[in-house]
Amino acid sequence: MPIRRPTPPQPAPVDDPLLEQALSDLDWYARARDRARRWHWATELGALLTGAATVVAAGIRAPAAATATLAGLTVFIGGFRQVFNHAERHVLSAEAWSRLRLAIRRYRLIPEEERDEAVRRRLQEEIEDVATTEVQNWAAGRRGLRPGPGPVPGGQLPQ
Repeated sequence: MPIRRPTPPQPAPVDDPLLEQALSDLDWYARARDRARRWHWATELGALLTGAATVVAAGIRAPAAATATLAGLTVFIGGFRQVFNHAERHVLSAEAWSRLRLAIRRYRLIPEEERDEAVRRRLQEEIEDVATTEVQNWAAGRRGLRPGPGPVPGGQLPQ
């Protein structure tokens, strides 16, 4: 597993409200991605530890209350994992963050004096498309309609 470090802060925003909005959204997706990743690892490790401890407790004939408590914790963590699904949240946030980061990079590569209305419109449309796609994929996941890998093209719900 590669070591993931927190996303470095973005450079100070310039006097460009659209870019500031894009950077604000990017920061939100980075925080959501990182928080979901931490919760995912915590629940996975918790399930592994409590599951293994249950087996060990049963093997060494620990008191029934201790073994039952460990088994109950294992079941609770499994349910917590299913209800909150931090793994999916991590993936959706990472996809949105990556798409938005690339759009911001493309926008910043254009010199400020050459950023006409069409360039600004493309960034605005990408900001809106990223948000729409992320919410629709999240909603589809909550409804049990699992979209394929990656964002749904054009922000449409899967058929």
